Amino acid sequence: MTEPRSDDWQDLERRRRAHRAWFYARQPKPVSEVIAQLVQRRGYAQVRAAGQWNQAWQDAAGEHFARVTEVGQLRRGVLEVVAANSLVMQELGFEKERILAALQAARPDAGLKRLRFRIGRIG
Repeated sequence: MTEPRSDDWQDLERRRRAHRAWFYARQPKPVSEVIAQLVQRRGYAQVRAAGQWNQAWQDAAGEHFARVTEVGQLRRGVLEVVAANSLVMQELGFEKERILAALQAARPDAGLKRLRFRIGRIG
């Protein structure tokens, strides 16, 4: 039987330390981080934001438009608004600049750049 060399022992010791550092470096995630990931994946933040957009839309567009429109999602600075019919959509086109300015003033942190109207079913 051959006697182990000192290089083998040093290599074994180095590998043991590396494995131990890897094993103990994996700490549990903080609960706040796990909850933030869950909220992001499930889209709960979007539901809350949609409620804020609904209120801002009602204030900016007025009662007449609020009854026949519905606010969609904000994507890349474009807020989608669903109109009940083409007549409403055309009227919204005339008021677009005023409504956009009012929405930007109501929610300056949202990064709203444009409004996009489309015809669809209002729920």
